[in-house]
Amino acid sequence: MDHNKNLSDQVPDHGAQNQDQALLNAYEDQKARARSPNTDIRIALAGAPDTLPEILYFLAEDSVAEVRRCVALNENAPRKADLLLTQDHDASIRQELAAKIARLTPELTDDRRSTLYKLTVQALEILAEDQLVRVREILSNALKDVAKAPSNVIITLARDQALTVCSPILEFSPVLSDSDLLEIIRSNPVQGAMSAISRRQALKESVSDSIAKSGDEAAIAELLVNDSAQIREDTLDLIIDRAPQRKSWHEPLAMRPNLSARAVQRIASFVAMNLLDRMQRRLDLDDDVMVAMAEAVERRLAEDTHTKLQEPEWANSDKLDETIAHMYEVGTLTNNALERALAQGEKRFVVKGLSLLSGLAAETVQNIITNRSAKAVIALTWKAGLKPHFASQLQSQLVGLSPNDMIRTTENRWPMSDNDMQWQIDFYST
Repeated sequence: MDHNKNLSDQVPDHGAQNQDQALLNAYEDQKARARSPNTDIRIALAGAPDTLPEILYFLAEDSVAEVRRCVALNENAPRKADLLLTQDHDASIRQELAAKIARLTPELTDDRRSTLYKLTVQALEILAEDQLVRVREILSNALKDVAKAPSNVIITLARDQALTVCSPILEFSPVLSDSDLLEIIRSNPVQGAMSAISRRQALKESVSDSIAKSGDEAAIAELLVNDSAQIREDTLDLIIDRAPQRKSWHEPLAMRPNLSARAVQRIASFVAMNLLDRMQRRLDLDDDVMVAMAEAVERRLAEDTHTKLQEPEWANSDKLDETIAHMYEVGTLTNNALERALAQGEKRFVVKGLSLLSGLAAETVQNIITNRSAKAVIALTWKAGLKPHFASQLQSQLVGLSPNDMIRTTENRWPMSDNDMQWQIDFYST
């Protein structure tokens, strides 16, 4: 029998015993200080990096706010202590806690099953719904760039009714997916939230579509300024349809990269002359686009000259019929002339012009406008011999249809057959 085999098991490990005794002594010492009537002693203990977790948990319920604040600031505090402090009645303590936990979040393990992860998420969830806006602001600004931030916490902050809370998340958070953004847009978020989404880098076409269809003027202006945002040609057409009377869109439209020849021509028809001059000086446009630009500028200058000559008569409503009739006779009552009039808010001029060009009675034209039928407006544009794309402008600016109620038209194609459009004309003429 080997008597030496388990000899080590029989010999006391004095090193381990000494270590255990040291820990016990430290615990007893810290426990005594945690119960000290001297506030300064408890404050120092709460802020010390070597204070034991169980002692910090005890101090998280201290009657003195400054003690609890030091626990909230202590990065070695156990998460259970942090959870207690999420319900602290002192708002400044919750603010300090929010900043600390958010700061530590990127260092979390990816193991979602770990106790630390679960407790951290639980604390963040509570703070994300804190009654004090400032607490939620601190959390939002701290988490806006954190790729590992819990998605449910980010969604909560993104939907916050305080713009100062939701805006940083909506603009920067990498956690938000395109689906999340689309759902938030559909939920009619707080004013200004859509603009924050518009400022996101590399915005996808689907999100840009949704922003454009919302009709939010400020958000669309931000979208146009965002050179990294992907915008479909059809979506840009929709924006241009409504742009003449929205001056905040003019400059970003004029300076938008990768404009098509058609877009350039349409934009050049209504922007101010200083913007038109800046468009001409752009160096990033293709040769064919620059040719279209030159044509648009020439046409614009000619139209502006004619408009100036006619301004006294246009301003005088008594001579409006006479002016339009003269323009019709000499061939200047064109698609471009009506577009310019519409952009300037001369709706009476447009209605009179449509009546004259279509051969329909003014009452019939007015009836079509009053009934706000997209199909009828398209048929009226066709009957007047105007271009299909002008029908979109009439739907939006003259009739006041929302994007959802409009029927989109292109430059050279009608969305209805000739028979269907004639049926609409016959219906409203009877």
